[in-house]
Amino acid sequence: MATMEMEDIDNQIRDLRTRISHLQAHRANLTTALLSAPHLPTRLQQRPVSKPIHAKKALKAVQKQQARNVKNIYRACAGVTAYKVKDPDPNAVDGGNILGVRIEVEIDGHFVETYHVLLHRPNPKNKIGLKVHKHTIPTCIPLLQLAKTHLPQMTRDSSTMPEQNITKFAQKLRKELVSWHLRRTAIGQLRVEAGLPAPVSNKEEETKTAPAMGKVLNAFISDDEDESDEDEPRRRGRAGPNKIVDIEADESVREITVTWSNGRAGRMVVTKDGEVERGVVRTVDGTRVTEMERKAVGRIEGLVARLMGN
Repeated sequence: MATMEMEDIDNQIRDLRTRISHLQAHRANLTTALLSAPHLPTRLQQRPVSKPIHAKKALKAVQKQQARNVKNIYRACAGVTAYKVKDPDPNAVDGGNILGVRIEVEIDGHFVETYHVLLHRPNPKNKIGLKVHKHTIPTCIPLLQLAKTHLPQMTRDSSTMPEQNITKFAQKLRKELVSWHLRRTAIGQLRVEAGLPAPVSNKEEETKTAPAMGKVLNAFISDDEDESDEDEPRRRGRAGPNKIVDIEADESVREITVTWSNGRAGRMVVTKDGEVERGVVRTVDGTRVTEMERKAVGRIEGLVARLMGN
């Protein structure tokens, strides 16, 4: 009996904690809505109160909420924001002063990823000279090239710091990231249209040890080579209807590889803007299929429909 009573008490405590958590969240929402009212600051300043200190605290809370609202709106609309952080390393350059650039990528009305670039001043005497310190940008994005173009560093031969444009750097970097995500999204849609399994997530891709284009080599096997038991499904597929059995892309999604059930394989080159500018399609014996190559050219979104003749 004592054990059952203890379990009941534990359950009641758990329920109370859950309810308190919900009530606190509801209170926070109501507080935000109240402090965000457009005419609240004017009313606080005009209406007489018995204790002015309370009105002063309320007005300060309203101003703090308004600043937070402006920040959230700017982050949602601009996609690029700056912030200051401190490097805890006591031996850090420039006393640990770091300027952070936050880049938020939005696809179809949803934030899909947030990236950060931390900048420091290698020469504290030059307050405008910035250099990339750390970042979370994927390796397929040309971050160093952009930094070299828009954040040039002083060389030994130069006497003055070259002009830098951090705004241009952030804009170009965000464009690269958004284009990359759009191409990745398009590849997932192509796989769905071809009736293939959905692409793996980012974390699953990071655990892969095989190269992204590894399967492409198998599509160009010579007829003189002996085929193993693993090639049996492909041999059977040649006799059946010709359909797409695989769609792959490299990490930067600048090259797409399409494999058909009859052993035909094609490789398409994609621009940063998502245009398939050219492609090469070959049969098992190496013969090029120029008709399919012409169909491949166009927007990446309609590649499957064009290749299947729809």
